[in-house]
Amino acid sequence: MLSPHPATPSRIAFLESVRGLAAVQVLLGHLCGAFWPDLTSDFVTDSFGWYVRSSPLHFLYDGYAAVYVFFVLSGYVLTRSFESHLDHPLALIAARTIRLGLPALAAVLVSAVLLAVFGRPNVEAGVLSGSDWFARWRLTDISALSLLRDGIGNALFLGYREFSGSALLSPWQQSLDQALVPPLWTLSVEFHGSLLVLSLCLCARRTRALWWTAAILVTIVTIRKPYVCFVAGHLLASWQRAERPALQNCMRPIMAVALGVFLCVRAEASPFDWIRALCDDPAFGLLSGQPAERQQKMFGAIVVLIGLIHLQQARSVLSWPALVRLSRLSFPLYLVHWPILMGPTALIFLRLNGAIGLEPARFGAIIAGIGLSAAAALLFLPIDRSALSWSRRWRERWSRRKPEPESFAADQARA
Repeated sequence: MLSPHPATPSRIAFLESVRGLAAVQVLLGHLCGAFWPDLTSDFVTDSFGWYVRSSPLHFLYDGYAAVYVFFVLSGYVLTRSFESHLDHPLALIAARTIRLGLPALAAVLVSAVLLAVFGRPNVEAGVLSGSDWFARWRLTDISALSLLRDGIGNALFLGYREFSGSALLSPWQQSLDQALVPPLWTLSVEFHGSLLVLSLCLCARRTRALWWTAAILVTIVTIRKPYVCFVAGHLLASWQRAERPALQNCMRPIMAVALGVFLCVRAEASPFDWIRALCDDPAFGLLSGQPAERQQKMFGAIVVLIGLIHLQQARSVLSWPALVRLSRLSFPLYLVHWPILMGPTALIFLRLNGAIGLEPARFGAIIAGIGLSAAAALLFLPIDRSALSWSRRWRERWSRRKPEPESFAADQARA
């Protein structure tokens, strides 16, 4: 998915690693929520879980923060990708549909197969581990129609009721409880965010004034939704923040990372009053606000990524070739870890509990879940690579390479 700027491809390899680490955050968050719920759910004050959840360690398995990082990265990468093919916007939309739709449909099929093979051991495992969230997933509707609806219609175009981008879609949306792979709720946001980034790129192609006007208006309209993450990524790409040298003074980016982590961790206990007011204020009525906890995590994730982009030490570590290569599994890992968690990992937890007891079984299940998810991601990787290849072929087939007119993005590149 990552398409570095052709002039400096090695300069933003570290963004691939950020995406990979964010996928691991999501995986750890779901594993902890399933087998060690004290780290993710309400718990007794002054317990071990309370201390961990109230510390920066919680950011390491904060799934929502990771998802918002995904969105900002997508805004950056898509800006770079779209800039060279703006003569054929419909081809870009079709290519994006292929890129997201084929892996999503494959992930839904994998989930259906594992559900047929393993049943629903997550229900018993959730009761045993004390995780109501883990035991709640009891999907029963599996048919050809539900597979297509969930893998294409819901995952790409409609989204789900709990994460609605617009009230206009609500009559056709299903509940997330009916999803075969609930993490796919993010793909509808990805698809709609792609259209948003494409629109901003087309405005940038026209005039700087139009681009500024569109960017400001879109930011105001989407400030309470994850779509503003794509605007943030687009702005960072337009100013080439990842391609340019990092800041010489490392204190500012370090403070940005620390502030972002603080915002995410603080959101768990008590979001700031001004964020609650922003989410509840009807004056922003075009797009209703998400919960204040998620809103604060979203702002925190944006600030964390901005800090990492401007911190040379982080760039150096994240550019390690081995880490970059492993991070290519990020999208497959994100797509397949859910059915692996609900099926074989839950079954392993039940077997371990009978053999070695509850507490050791928690750790064993988490370790097994990491290993099984990584193995499944490797097996899923050819599907992901094929979707990427087919989307590029579609785009290249219908995009004729012509000199692009001057744009604000080009002006920024020369600056």
